[in-house]
Amino acid sequence: YVAASSRTMHALFEGRFDDAERLAQRTLEIGDRMPGLDAAGVYGVQLFTLRREQGRLDEVGPVVRHFVQSQPESNIWRPGLALIYTELGQLEEARTQFETLAADGFRTLVRDGAWVASMTYLAQVCSALADAERADILYSLLQPYSGRNLLAGTSIACFGAADAVLGSLCATMKRWTQAERHFIAALALNERQGARPALAHARYHYASMLLARHDGADRQTAENLLEAAAHDAGALGMRALAARIDACRAPMMSGAASTRYPAGLSEREAQVLSFVAAGKSNRQIALELFVSPNTVANHVRSILSKTHSTNRTEAAAFAIRHALSERTQPSGSSPHAKNSAM
Repeated sequence: YVAASSRTMHALFEGRFDDAERLAQRTLEIGDRMPGLDAAGVYGVQLFTLRREQGRLDEVGPVVRHFVQSQPESNIWRPGLALIYTELGQLEEARTQFETLAADGFRTLVRDGAWVASMTYLAQVCSALADAERADILYSLLQPYSGRNLLAGTSIACFGAADAVLGSLCATMKRWTQAERHFIAALALNERQGARPALAHARYHYASMLLARHDGADRQTAENLLEAAAHDAGALGMRALAARIDACRAPMMSGAASTRYPAGLSEREAQVLSFVAAGKSNRQIALELFVSPNTVANHVRSILSKTHSTNRTEAAAFAIRHALSERTQPSGSSPHAKNSAM
């Protein structure tokens, strides 16, 4: 049973959602044959995690609401319900659940196997509600997990790097430099361990923090983060995150829509070409743009075809002739790239 649950957790963690649904059902079938296990509860958390990524939380919302109403003395499902309301845009309902748990500084939540998951959910709700006072409390509770992953139980679900949640809490408190440090650490850990959904979320929240900071130098980095997050969200079927990214990018895209690039190059291809002209390797470009080297290689192939160049040198000459570097290069290297080079 533990092995089956672990396989489900890893499928969710890596973004293999079709596998995760099948494996979660198999885990439930095994658990149902073993008296004393909370197989239904484990299945509920795993399905909740899956449906959240798929943008289908409205399907599980009534079930979680029923659990909360039928067990008013227990707070075990209340953080999940608060998060469901948040994801569905029902912020007043989310605040009602959140206030119930935050009234005594979250001390009513028992420090059992569900505590970390509950704190993770509540931290995400707190950021959505922009509650800086409670963010400070939650940050102190979760800060010891910096550099580690956040888990529900030991083999139920994994939320990826704790630093992503800590970064969002710092952003809620407008502690920008501290938030950035956490987000950079989260990107590194999630990418290293292949946690594609968690990586996409971290990129989105990091970009949101940069845009909220209102520093003009952050805009290009934010755009790169959002594009990389949108790519993975689309590839993995993370519809809820994809919708939030689209909403965040809409004002940027409206301004960029009037820009035309030679040879039919897209904005991203023009940007990659400007880095090629600067002599950067695919790996260096990938670090700048928060994408994989394979993605950069695909862009380079398309660039060579569109510009009728036989190699990178000819493509660089094309970029210089059309002054692409002046039009597309950010004013400085991204913090992530600087950190990676250190």
